[in-house]
Amino acid sequence: MKEDLINAVYQDLKNRNIHPKGEFDNAGRFYAEHQDLINVREPSRKFPFSQMAACRSKKYVTKVCEKYNCLTVDDLKRNV
Repeated sequence: MKEDLINAVYQDLKNRNIHPKGEFDNAGRFYAEHQDLINVREPSRKFPFSQMAACRSKKYVTKVCEKYNCLTVDDLKRNV
């Protein structure tokens, strides 16, 4: 059941129907809200979306689901 939740949200992220939580700085770099759940380089001018790409992975969605104990797709979408 949780695998279905994870796959549904992962597909929405992959298809750009939803976007990961985070913010952009003045230089256009994206900083993820849940940086503790990803292991990726800091955004730079050359790679401004490194954290955004990591937040669109199935591994990240799985970690968010486990951290917040999500039971529905809507719960998971709110936390991604």
